[in-house]
Amino acid sequence: MSLRRAAIAAFGGALLLLTASTVNAQAAGGTFSYIRADTGTPDEFDSPPNDVCLPIPGGAAHAENDTDATAFVYADSSCRQLLAIVGVGASWDETNPPPAPTHSVGFGSG
Repeated sequence: MSLRRAAIAAFGGALLLLTASTVNAQAAGGTFSYIRADTGTPDEFDSPPNDVCLPIPGGAAHAENDTDATAFVYADSSCRQLLAIVGVGASWDETNPPPAPTHSVGFGSG
């Protein structure tokens, strides 16, 4: 293998490792599970991305944050009206003040 090919292969490998670690760093590890407010059925987000607003169709009446990131639950679907901050391993319920379902969630810095 020529020196040029070896350098290109090494650069490509380093770039691949950097990209893989960046992708993993942007997701919250674990599961955010919730009970839909409109149907009463369970649903969940697995390894949700950090710093992204995730709408919850039908809203959530109860949620469990079993991710490794803080969850921010919102009254609207665009993550603008903060209802509560749900820590790692904590849960949230619409019967806690204020009594309203959440319609979106964000992880990380909110």
